[in-house]
Amino acid sequence: LDTNEQVIKVIKPNKLKFYFYWLSSTFLVCFWVAFCAFIPMISEPATLKYGWIIILGAFVLIMIIATILAMVYYKNNYFAYTNSRVIVRSGIVGVDFKSLDMKYIGALNVKVGFWDKVLKRETGTITFGSMSSPMANSKAVGYNFSHIEKPYEFYKEIKQVVDQVKEKYKAI
Repeated sequence: LDTNEQVIKVIKPNKLKFYFYWLSSTFLVCFWVAFCAFIPMISEPATLKYGWIIILGAFVLIMIIATILAMVYYKNNYFAYTNSRVIVRSGIVGVDFKSLDMKYIGALNVKVGFWDKVLKRETGTITFGSMSSPMANSKAVGYNFSHIEKPYEFYKEIKQVVDQVKEKYKAI
């Protein structure tokens, strides 16, 4: 932290939503690859006999690896904001930090998606946009607080702090 900088709030993503999103994405990709690998085997009965075992084994192995990676990533994933910037902490192999000074935040976007509604966890994603990391579309990946609980309430909190910081620098 910089001099005179204080952490206001630290947030952890919602565990159920995080794992559901991570593992369902992995499942869909694995299922599609397995399906594409299985189609050529249908024409040859000899490969079909053992091919499905290999495909199923690879599918299970990839899901186990994805679960372990998700656990490590979740352990290292935190979002925070201070009286002068927003900070995203994440990583699998190492811990990475991304920060954005609040005086440069030009836009805040709240997104509550389909799975947020279906899982009924009151979760969503807040995206911070600036000139250096614009929100060109809804898939912006620069500074996201993903899978956070009560995103609209959090939006009000963070918007108030951003406005205070901008007023402070406007007066200077």
